[in-house]
Amino acid sequence: MPANITNTRIRNYYYRMLIWLPLLLAAGCRTIKNYPVEKPFIYKTTVKVDTKLPSSEKSNLVSQLENQLDDSLQVKWTSKRFRKILNRPPVFDTIYAAKSLDYINDLLRASGFMYGNISWDSSINLVENQQRVNVVFNVVTGKRLRLDSIGYAFRDSTLQAIALASRRESQLKKGDAYSNGSISLELDRLLNIYRNNGYLKINREDVYAEVDTVVAALIDPGLDPFEQIRLLEEVQKRRENPQIDIVFKQRGTENPEHLQQYRFREIRIFPDRTLVQDGAGQTPDTIRKNGISIISTKNLFKTPFLLRNNFLLPGALYKQEDVSRTNNVLGQMGAWQQVGIDLLPVDSLAVVDAEINMFPAKKQNLTVDLEASRNATDLITTSNLFGLAINFGLHDRNVNRQAIQANTNMRFGIELGNRGRIIQTLQGSIGQSFSIPKFVTPFRVKAEKNLLSTRTLITASGTLTDLRDFLTFRSLNTTIGYEWTNKKNRNWYYSPFNIEYVRTIKTDSFYKEAQKIPNLNYLYNDGLIISQYLILRQFWTRGKRLYNFKIQLEESGGIFGNIKTLDLNTRLYRFAKADIDFRHYINNPRSSWAFRFFVGVGIPYGKQYDTAGNIIKENNLPFFKSYFAGGPSSMRAWQVRQLGPGSSKFYANSQSFRFADLQLETNIEYRFNLGTLFGINLKSALFTDIGNIWYRNNQGNPELDEAAFKLSRLYKDIAVAGGTSLRFDFNYFMIRFDWAYKMKDPFYSDISSGWFQNVKLLKGQFQLGINAPF
Repeated sequence: MPANITNTRIRNYYYRMLIWLPLLLAAGCRTIKNYPVEKPFIYKTTVKVDTKLPSSEKSNLVSQLENQLDDSLQVKWTSKRFRKILNRPPVFDTIYAAKSLDYINDLLRASGFMYGNISWDSSINLVENQQRVNVVFNVVTGKRLRLDSIGYAFRDSTLQAIALASRRESQLKKGDAYSNGSISLELDRLLNIYRNNGYLKINREDVYAEVDTVVAALIDPGLDPFEQIRLLEEVQKRRENPQIDIVFKQRGTENPEHLQQYRFREIRIFPDRTLVQDGAGQTPDTIRKNGISIISTKNLFKTPFLLRNNFLLPGALYKQEDVSRTNNVLGQMGAWQQVGIDLLPVDSLAVVDAEINMFPAKKQNLTVDLEASRNATDLITTSNLFGLAINFGLHDRNVNRQAIQANTNMRFGIELGNRGRIIQTLQGSIGQSFSIPKFVTPFRVKAEKNLLSTRTLITASGTLTDLRDFLTFRSLNTTIGYEWTNKKNRNWYYSPFNIEYVRTIKTDSFYKEAQKIPNLNYLYNDGLIISQYLILRQFWTRGKRLYNFKIQLEESGGIFGNIKTLDLNTRLYRFAKADIDFRHYINNPRSSWAFRFFVGVGIPYGKQYDTAGNIIKENNLPFFKSYFAGGPSSMRAWQVRQLGPGSSKFYANSQSFRFADLQLETNIEYRFNLGTLFGINLKSALFTDIGNIWYRNNQGNPELDEAAFKLSRLYKDIAVAGGTSLRFDFNYFMIRFDWAYKMKDPFYSDISSGWFQNVKLLKGQFQLGINAPF
């Protein structure tokens, strides 16, 4: 048999093993315990759905229908040490199947399926003394009701006016699918609007939705026969194209206080309550300002600070969102372990008093942590280094009696590794940060009062990293930034002033290594960054789907680069960068899908000087701002910083780490549970990583043509990794063991575009990681 055919068969065997091994582990062996002997018991229940819904909506409907089954028909397998166990399965009874039909029918009607068909069947499989019953429910949903018209008919003129003014915000639109859930959401929306317009006590008992008025008219005994014939014809048309009318109305006036608008009267703030009252009998001090009373016993917080973060004002119309905002803003500051607001309405006067009760947290705490790690971010070597470090942290939660958070951190660490030394790297760092719960600016930001939360962040740190007898880094960093969250739940961060300075001290060993690695001298240089950057983060969910979006923009040297003295004496880097990171998660009870897409590009536009003092154009981003691929969380079939750039072979004969100006990467994981082992949750995943890094151009070197990004070469340059993972989930953190193969290696792009070259079962890449890669 030809050698290439043999290799192909072996390779295909490896791939099948890679895909099926985790699934076999997940399935394991099945064991049935404590079953009723010689009696039929539930072994498997299946719900089959015939519908014209899209696949994603169909899957969601099947899951909902399975949850509607009677408990005695829901088969509950448990996982333990790679075994599936069914313990005490219930005896099969047709009564429970009939009940389940009713439950399924109720759900279909609540979801707008009015003309469907439901049936069930069962079969018995005899295995020794076991009578295993398989139950199948067949569901034909039929056509779904669509909304024809949406109206509002409240007797109270104010309620009607508010509803009509906000109807554009309604999620119900003509032609949308009908469901009880969507109607319920609209009722909740209306109630929230009313509660933000003074209606403190309005609730679900006061508003309702009236549906299908045409069908309701048919049961009127006094209806004219000709009118009844017309309605019957309309009902028949609706069966062919089922539609429904919705009108939101107001119930009776049994609770008149529910339909009156309240205003705030007394606002009392208690900033230093204690969970357990002591018997010291301290007399509280009361300060009254702008109609608000601040009642304190320990004087832990300044009065202007408390007033600034309270949004409840005497005489103002009651708004539920102001109550929630006050509670959230104070509760998220960290100065209090608990914040609660008590509302005390006086119905006869249509006013409400509010008491803001706050229980301070411990002002300061000291932490000492010892950590061990394997280095995946070493800037110099591609070896796997074992590190030990000790961290000291001091946290003060209430600086200057204004809930300013202060953190002081010190870290000392070593790395044990190669080059003939037990201790390869020494590292020490110290940092100080302040988080101020407001914008600190030379001018007033008027829009601050409309934001859900605001913070000013000030940080400063210094780090010394000594790669013994090779290279020493000294870095200083200071930043001032502003963080806020708007009413659309978008989190923004803007830093107008970020300074990073790096000083490198090189040894003879470094210069010898630089003779082997062409770009080492260009990558590791002294440099200064004076930049500003903007970050936008947004999270949102839709059912079982979670979305995470982040965009970051940064530029350095655009303003301060115009100061020639600064540019000449400090080697100020000039560049612009933009990163986009999008993540999508689909969560199921025992498994999930995770998708990530990342694109980043940096454009250096500064100048540097060669040994002769001539000015040349800057071609590279600073090494600590460049992109790289490979490692525990990026292109896991390659070692850290060992992929790319592009399909270039320029670095083939050296261990040079690869940095670049542009990166594209997509990651896909199917994550699933394996079971438990000694109380630890075992999980696994099948994953693929797709991406690479590139230079923007060949930097004037024809040998780097294949390292530059070209759309025409994208397919050849893209790398593809595939692998599996074993994960130990301790709830508060996860240890991850990934094993990945180079399915498509750009290094072999001239041979079958790099697909399946040099792939062997034991020649994958092992990666050790902490927590999920994304």
